[in-house]
Amino acid sequence: MPGLRRALLAFVLAAVAFAVVALSARDANAHPWMIRHGYSACQTCHYDPSGAGILTSYGHVIETLVLPTGPDDQSEEDKAGFLLNAVKLPEWLALDGDARALWLRTKVPGAKITDELILMQADAQAGIQTGKFVAAGSVGYAQRGALGAAITRDVENNVVSRQHWLGYSLASDRLLLRFGRMNLPFGIRTVEHNLWVRARSRTTINDDQQYGLSAFFSTETWRAEVMAIIGNFQLRPDDYRERGYSGYAEWMATPKLGLGVSSLVTHRDRDTVTLKETWRQTHGAFARWATGWDPLVVQTEWDYVLVSSKDEFHRKGLVSFTQADLEPVKGLHLLATAELSNVGTQKRYWGYGGWLSFWWFFMPHADVRLDAIYQSQGAVGGRFDTLTFLLQGHVSL
Repeated sequence: MPGLRRALLAFVLAAVAFAVVALSARDANAHPWMIRHGYSACQTCHYDPSGAGILTSYGHVIETLVLPTGPDDQSEEDKAGFLLNAVKLPEWLALDGDARALWLRTKVPGAKITDELILMQADAQAGIQTGKFVAAGSVGYAQRGALGAAITRDVENNVVSRQHWLGYSLASDRLLLRFGRMNLPFGIRTVEHNLWVRARSRTTINDDQQYGLSAFFSTETWRAEVMAIIGNFQLRPDDYRERGYSGYAEWMATPKLGLGVSSLVTHRDRDTVTLKETWRQTHGAFARWATGWDPLVVQTEWDYVLVSSKDEFHRKGLVSFTQADLEPVKGLHLLATAELSNVGTQKRYWGYGGWLSFWWFFMPHADVRLDAIYQSQGAVGGRFDTLTFLLQGHVSL
């Protein structure tokens, strides 16, 4: 009976999430290449001041006018509201959704090609802002994965909540204090959560969020956030929860060049893999550059990772990525990404990877993305190569 109750709860909450998403799905992801359009400060468009998650009303306007292919038609601004502006919401309330479907093909030497069709994400989101007070949260359905964000306890088909937090603004709105479950402030916030730099540092926006207290501060040329991590309370038992801090600071050297540093240190009594007491550290630097050639944005991140479990060899090394985003036509993005990693124990082997991506925002609230990913990781017996094709789609009404 407990299993039946969990399944029924998952079905009901997922149905609610699907209903909202089907009517109002929006691409509410982090786009650090928006620096080319003069948007270096994520808090302009997102409730989360470091990017990703539910959009503000201004963010919806920018999403409608700036992202898709076609002329900058100001009349399209009328479609930027909830349900294409069919429903008028009070100024203090924002409702939103994020839906993502994925076709995945993987080729590993010596194994058959595998094909999978996955509903990666179907989240309903809400945001509230009144005076100095701000809050945001999400609930949704994950067909598989995202176990770090799961509310229900099944292997697949879980109800998830990636974010839910309360905040209060101070110092003429330059300082925002938040408490709850939040994305970890670290490095470049990208949608590619399977990049090694995001996976090795465990700072994806998929399910690596943690509970804690965060302070975000910004000026015209600086933005920074530090978070005291008190654990992921959707993970049980308490021995597996991490405590520590995570933070970053970015300086806009020019309106088109951002330079930043990041740092993360956590401790937990029992690691989910080694089952030992473990310290985890990641420290690094990143940069975003809208080049003198308007269509091109280059961004890079380099991090040192150290994972030290009691009575185990330390896992340590360097992990990085560099990405060039070319927008030859408004709304059409051609991306090339290179990544490196030698994180390992004792004798470490370099792994390298390359991505070629096509991303098209072909109309307001609709986009499609295709990634071809080659990754090669060194091991004692040679190299382990993987070739992956990803086809993702977002649609909104």
